[in-house]
Amino acid sequence: MENEKSLRRVRDIVSVKRTIWSNYDRFRTLGVFFLERNEVLDAVCALSDEDLHRVAEDCREGGVRWRSFTKYMNKAESALLGNREIVDLSQSEEKAFDTIAGMKAEDFVRIRETASGVSVSFAVSGTFDLLQRGNRNGCTEIRGLNVTPETSFTVVNELLPYWEDRYSVALKSPPLSFAVAAEDPKIGKKGSACARLYVMDENRVAADDLGKYTDTSALTLWINP
Repeated sequence: MENEKSLRRVRDIVSVKRTIWSNYDRFRTLGVFFLERNEVLDAVCALSDEDLHRVAEDCREGGVRWRSFTKYMNKAESALLGNREIVDLSQSEEKAFDTIAGMKAEDFVRIRETASGVSVSFAVSGTFDLLQRGNRNGCTEIRGLNVTPETSFTVVNELLPYWEDRYSVALKSPPLSFAVAAEDPKIGKKGSACARLYVMDENRVAADDLGKYTDTSALTLWINP
């Protein structure tokens, strides 16, 4: 009996996993810091056997496009946000940051162009988890990465396939997380992109146009419309 229940749980997890794999909705605020599908799967797998089975049945009924995915995704994002305030001044002339990690915001991100692309570095030292997204849904995750101001992250490599895609690079730690992302400008202007800076601490998640602090033309040059 126990073996049957264990087998059913495994099959239910497989059903949920396959269905989540086909959903591409994004977190409203935390998409640069967390992988939505992984967070939803972890939350669903933490349920009791009976609750998990109900979710699996919902997945099988919904087919490839699981209608309930957004509901679980929003719950997962709310749990990750906690009581943090959300601030987005990317469409405002006001600046969201004066300093970041004790450094003037204007000096926090360094952008370096090379013959083949662009890299970024951050004016911090410490241990962070890396999440880098780009190149047609590809991503890189590294846990416990030792970072210094000299550590650079290649965000554009023109010699790779799909290098014109939008991208993000995030460094995460419990007290402070931050990210740079090339994204749609969200102003209805088709075929353009902007560079945003995200900073998350214990009290808020803030986003701003990185162009207020430094020249970002290299980060969005040739970004695919």
